[in-house]
Amino acid sequence: MTLSFLTAVVLSLSSQPLKDMSASYIPLAATNGRTMDAEFADLDGDGDLDLVLAAEFGQNAVCFWHNDRFVLQPDAITQGKRHDSEDIAIADFTGDGLQDIAIVAEDDQTNEFYINSGDGTFVDASERIPVSGTSNAVLALDVDSDGDLDLLIGNRGANVLLLNDGAGNFTDASDERLPTQADTTQDIEAGDIDGDGDPDLILANEQANRILINDGKGFFTDETQGRLEIKALEETREADLGDVDGDGDLDLVLANVAWSGADPTDRLLLNDGSGVFTRSDEFPADSVFSVDADFADIDSDGDLDIITANLGQGAAIPVRIYLNDGSGAFKNATTDLVSPMSLVHGIDIECVDINGDTSPDLYIANHVSSDTVMIGFGKQ
Repeated sequence: MTLSFLTAVVLSLSSQPLKDMSASYIPLAATNGRTMDAEFADLDGDGDLDLVLAAEFGQNAVCFWHNDRFVLQPDAITQGKRHDSEDIAIADFTGDGLQDIAIVAEDDQTNEFYINSGDGTFVDASERIPVSGTSNAVLALDVDSDGDLDLLIGNRGANVLLLNDGAGNFTDASDERLPTQADTTQDIEAGDIDGDGDPDLILANEQANRILINDGKGFFTDETQGRLEIKALEETREADLGDVDGDGDLDLVLANVAWSGADPTDRLLLNDGSGVFTRSDEFPADSVFSVDADFADIDSDGDLDIITANLGQGAAIPVRIYLNDGSGAFKNATTDLVSPMSLVHGIDIECVDINGDTSPDLYIANHVSSDTVMIGFGKQ
């Protein structure tokens, strides 16, 4: 759910347990609507990060960082809409230097697109998205290398690629540029998988995951066979790309669940440099369902660690944190870094510097209770 080819965010968290600052930092009522996704971007051009929330049949929200907290701007986007919103892409789609918002929906198949006015409000231009579908994922990416950001939408059924004309008008180019497939895609991630300098795609699916390789001109071919071990049944909700072993290529983590009877064990897959992945035996097996997985440098040692969101499932901590020893071997260090909290249902995690102190923090988007903000104690 990022704009760069390298979707891993190299961050540095405190080695001390994070502190729950939710009540001080976020408007709790605005986050108490089955949040499905949280995304951060500087929406008002003041140099700090603002917050956009997608809610499942709730009111999607825009919150601006002001006076050391996020303040809900109720008039920022259209009020009264209650769609089955699932995922957010934030980017300058219109080329005016301002960050716009695309939100895709699942069950009611109603996508939203908002153009930033520059005054704290957004113009509803949802009619510019010319497709609908049962959608769970959206990604902004310059597919055709023309300098503007296009949209990829992950669906139940055929996925969609929308080309941008540079002014935020989109044309469906799926048939020409994507292989014809009927999956249930939960996440799309982009990165240079095969080392040829252009962005390829990882499709995290409810069944077999896929690798789509870019020909260099924005046309994609399914090259899953021979590049990725295909399990008989794997229900992946999220994927992330990052170099965990320091060899210069992008490795892959898959966050898995078992609602359809699949093996819920998350998988870490190592890239051989040419885009062929093999499973790492250096990542702890855990039968807890994971609905999100992100790379971040938790312990400030220069390598990528892994954070997963686990929907609570009766546990006192709704996330798992795995530390990398620098060679790609991981250990579970969750209880060292996160204190037990009231039961929440973490469905999306974002690791960003929320309060501008240069120390990244943890935002947990919760599916039932209000969201959670965990603040670091500063660099050690």
